[in-house]
Amino acid sequence: MTAPICPECSSSHTCPIAYGYPGDEEEYLKLVAEKKICPGGCVTDDNSPVWYCNDCSHTWGRLRNSDNIDSFDYDQGFNIEETFDQ
Repeated sequence: MTAPICPECSSSHTCPIAYGYPGDEEEYLKLVAEKKICPGGCVTDDNSPVWYCNDCSHTWGRLRNSDNIDSFDYDQGFNIEETFDQ
């Protein structure tokens, strides 16, 4: 997955926002510390952002409108889109 450029500050230091309860807490915390994902909490709605800028903290994109976002399921290790109908 290639993270997009931040529309606010033009930084390439961006990452996806991860939603849901992590199954592998150690791996989850490692990815958060490395700024490869941003924790998004457990509750989402149609306005939940998809991307986070590690430089300016800007969030953008909408979860329900994102077709090609890789959402890693920490319990199973595959894309949530392949598991659940959305």
